[in-house]
Amino acid sequence: MRNRLQSSQSWIAVGAYSILALALIPLFGLYLAASAEPPLFASPPLDPVSVAWLLARTIALALGVSVISLSLGTWLAWCDTSYDFRGRRTLEIISILPLAIPSYLLAGVIREVMAPRGLVGGLIGSESSFSGFGAALIVLSISCTPYVQLLVRATLTELPGHLDEAARLLGASPWRRFCSLVIPILRPAWAFSLVIVAFYTISDFGAVAVLDCEVLTWALYQNRHTPRDVVTLGVVLMGVVIPTMIFIRWIQGQHRDAASIGVARPKARTLPSWPRQVGVYASYALVVIPGLVIPVGAIVGWVSGGLSSGMQWHGLADQIGHTLYYTSIGAVATLIAALFMAWFVARGGTSRGWVEYAVYLTSGLPGILIAVGIFYVLIQARSVTSSGSDFMLWFEGIGGFLFLGYLMRFLSEGYAALKPGIVALDPRVEEAAKTLGASSFKRFRLIVVPQVRPSIVAALILLVVAIAKELPITLLLTPLGEQTLAYRIFDAQQEGALPESGVSALLLLVMVFAVQVAVQRRRRDAH
Repeated sequence: MRNRLQSSQSWIAVGAYSILALALIPLFGLYLAASAEPPLFASPPLDPVSVAWLLARTIALALGVSVISLSLGTWLAWCDTSYDFRGRRTLEIISILPLAIPSYLLAGVIREVMAPRGLVGGLIGSESSFSGFGAALIVLSISCTPYVQLLVRATLTELPGHLDEAARLLGASPWRRFCSLVIPILRPAWAFSLVIVAFYTISDFGAVAVLDCEVLTWALYQNRHTPRDVVTLGVVLMGVVIPTMIFIRWIQGQHRDAASIGVARPKARTLPSWPRQVGVYASYALVVIPGLVIPVGAIVGWVSGGLSSGMQWHGLADQIGHTLYYTSIGAVATLIAALFMAWFVARGGTSRGWVEYAVYLTSGLPGILIAVGIFYVLIQARSVTSSGSDFMLWFEGIGGFLFLGYLMRFLSEGYAALKPGIVALDPRVEEAAKTLGASSFKRFRLIVVPQVRPSIVAALILLVVAIAKELPITLLLTPLGEQTLAYRIFDAQQEGALPESGVSALLLLVMVFAVQVAVQRRRRDAH
């Protein structure tokens, strides 16, 4: 039995290290780009003072978005799981939907609405454009809050109710019960939420480019045609990722803090008074109105304008098919890879600390850097070998390099959603089942899967949404002629074809909404 257990752990270790090797490919590609002969760049180096200023603004933006998203997302997750009020299930679903709106599209819509002649800007008498650091802080906070809400909700769903009831009977106040019982259990979920939010903010350049917010990714966008600057800024961004991971590791705390999750859920309470009900609805409105209602209203307006002018849309069926193909395969592959990594680290794999850091490393890089890294690895592979050229062409044709890009970019998001659930597993239950003669597969199916299911659902939603709207990797690595909905949204915006951009955005939103409803219904049926 012991030999079998060691063999199983060895296979998990082999899978985890193999996935880790794939995740580090973009860094190797960036090294190839930086050391290419002849040099790929001839421009003068960036000014160190300017880079330091951009770095400081990047850190400030990441901190601001993290604080706002963590506070609001945790409160919304608490409302989802702890209170029973009219429209709760509907709000639970639609408050996640802003995840489906690409950040650059959300930034463009809100900037247009808040302009001096825009719908809201005209009403409030705005005399300046909606841009800069403050605008980016607002837009990215709206985009990131649902990430926190989704991950924290998955943990709160399995929060033990008997402990809270016992503490209440002993006279503990609600605040003391929250600090003593809930916060220790939420620390891993908060840490992994911060991973996603901080790295999303650090690596996103769509919103900051639209809003003219001068941070590192804005500079990367401005210098995207200069490989030297791209590599330099990529190195600086990696310098931001490492201390961020150390800080988040400290917040996470010890894994044993979450060991009590998995027993009876607390019963949702009815909101006692109308002021609190108004506060709850207002909290949802802070995300739903600017993150969903306003963008969808603008998108519907674009589509209506196209219909009234007799515009016809071609190729939508192909775009939907390509989106479903790349999103489904990419999400499932990344989910499996993240499950390997989370199980390996959570169950005490050797060198698990640096393995976790390596998982997060590539996710702190913008998608364009990952795509460039893969691109130069591909170029090098083609120049070295000719015997495998047919395989390379076939692999590229089925989207293999695109799937690798998705795996590298979003591995940490799946990992962040899965690890709290795996950490929370009580090994004593598995040991008892093993003593009673249950096989490994039966223990996994009947004990592990039911307890980890909320984390798997959260990971699947995150990955489907993230991959469906991913732009830089999709633009650079998608096989020729196979546009996705995100690809077409960006392409149509560049062409000024707002009705076509609106149709693709609306279809993307409907697709994500359908996925959200399906997984939420499956989660409720499971309970």
